[in-house]
Amino acid sequence: MNQPYYPVRNRRPQRERKPKPENLSYFEQAFSCLKQAPERIEILRENLAHYQQKKHLPKSAKAAITRFEYLLAVTEDPEEMERRVMEDSYEGRKFRQMPLLLKGLCPE
Repeated sequence: MNQPYYPVRNRRPQRERKPKPENLSYFEQAFSCLKQAPERIEILRENLAHYQQKKHLPKSAKAAITRFEYLLAVTEDPEEMERRVMEDSYEGRKFRQMPLLLKGLCPE
């Protein structure tokens, strides 16, 4: 036997993986447009209503929609919303699972 012994059969030690850098430019651009025109929160509400009606969404997307609803119930301040969505925490990652909710915030 030339292979080293591992206590669990057929399991090799996993190599260390570097964390993937998250591309947040879409979120940054959407929130900068929202700061310039705060009345676009209505577009966000329309997107929430549109995607709530979809039955084929995965559980994680439905949870992200619910989190955005709670966030809008708490605050409508674009800077506060950006801070909560962009923070590097469990909540922030869950918010960022559904980027389609921010679709249409920028006129481009």
